[in-house]
Amino acid sequence: MSRRREGRDLPEIVTKLFQDARTQFPDPRSVNRVLVELSRLYDPVSGGAIVAHDLRRRIIRWLDEGRVDEAGRAMEARFEDYRKSFKRVDGA
Repeated sequence: MSRRREGRDLPEIVTKLFQDARTQFPDPRSVNRVLVELSRLYDPVSGGAIVAHDLRRRIIRWLDEGRVDEAGRAMEARFEDYRKSFKRVDGA
């Protein structure tokens, strides 16, 4: 993924990566690859990664344990938090 336009297109990139993760459910290895990408992206609102490492590990652990619903809810909650915080900053 090109990072040259990342600042301007960050919401689009994040949305695409979350969608990619959704399509990989419930395969923990595939979901982990996508979440690693999200953990490398900086969220200027929270001052940290889009997906924190502890959240990524928890989601993958739940997928490994067959707790797919919990993993999905955690991932969707993070996406919604990101989406809402970005809208507040951007004024949309």
